[in-house]
Amino acid sequence: MAALVVADRFVLHIGAPKSGTTYLQSLLWANRSSLLRVGVLIPGKERFSHTRAASAVNTGLVRGRHVWDRFVERAAAHEGTVLLSDEWMVRAGRDQVSAALNSLDDAEVHVVFTARDFTRQVPAGWQEELKLGRGTSLDDFVAGLTDPNAKWSWRTLDPAVVLPEWAAHVPAERIHVVTVPPSGSARDLLWRRYAAAVGFDPVVATATATEENESLGVAAARLFQEVGPRLREAVAADEGRWQTQYRWLRRYIGHDVLVPLGGDRIALDPQTHAAVRRRALDTVDRIHSAGWDLVGDLDDLVGTPEPSGRDPDTVTDTELLDVATEVIGHLLTDLRRVSTAAERQRGEA
Repeated sequence: MAALVVADRFVLHIGAPKSGTTYLQSLLWANRSSLLRVGVLIPGKERFSHTRAASAVNTGLVRGRHVWDRFVERAAAHEGTVLLSDEWMVRAGRDQVSAALNSLDDAEVHVVFTARDFTRQVPAGWQEELKLGRGTSLDDFVAGLTDPNAKWSWRTLDPAVVLPEWAAHVPAERIHVVTVPPSGSARDLLWRRYAAAVGFDPVVATATATEENESLGVAAARLFQEVGPRLREAVAADEGRWQTQYRWLRRYIGHDVLVPLGGDRIALDPQTHAAVRRRALDTVDRIHSAGWDLVGDLDDLVGTPEPSGRDPDTVTDTELLDVATEVIGHLLTDLRRVSTAAERQRGEA
């Protein structure tokens, strides 16, 4: 496909995962009509269409090119800002970035990176692996972050590593680092910062109901770590479509059963916490030196001197048994409800 002259501004929100992206994307899609009235187009029919477009970017447009081309064609007919948001676009390397940007011809491209305190983001990323039935320990998860080819790595989470790939093609003033506010901040502060980076008034969001990727308590996480691989086998997650693990493990066991149990926040052990915090301080220095547009406060990325929460390794067998008992009760309640409904339907038939 030949390059097209696209919209006035093409904004790519490329990541990072576990930096409030689910919350932001739910607001974007709930307010598509309002955003369009102020000149901001969210292309595509559903949120997953942005995931497909991100996949095309990450392969250098080798796969999924038709999806990306449709986005570009839609952008060509729009006067204003086109916004594409998917946190896994963060994995694109320099050559993949070049291929995507070349297809946008002379558009004014902006890149938005939502950045979070690593001491909170790393445990949150570990939970995402648990919710897919993988029994990786938190220590092993942290150790694996040094592998640049892994899905979860510093190449995924660290703006000082990711953004230079884009800065090779995009001027510094068009690269926007939005910091995720610390716990206890105003609920809509991240949305207001994000809107400032993209270039619209945050009050355009008339629909405020949001979806959030909620966290497991530390004891629930440890239970999931122990039983997740067996549950993964039970639903044949490795044999069927990817939706299977998302439906039964992540959505049902993770969010419907375990998240509501609450509990202490997950934290890194003191030594790992200190090492991750030192990396955050280095990242802050590199962001400052790069001259990228900062929306927020770099102090938001540093984290507290001491861990705020519990190391999963401190969870006792008694705590695991208590959580397992709660889970069994929940599962039996659900099974009884579904069985009763099925029996009633058979009787009516």
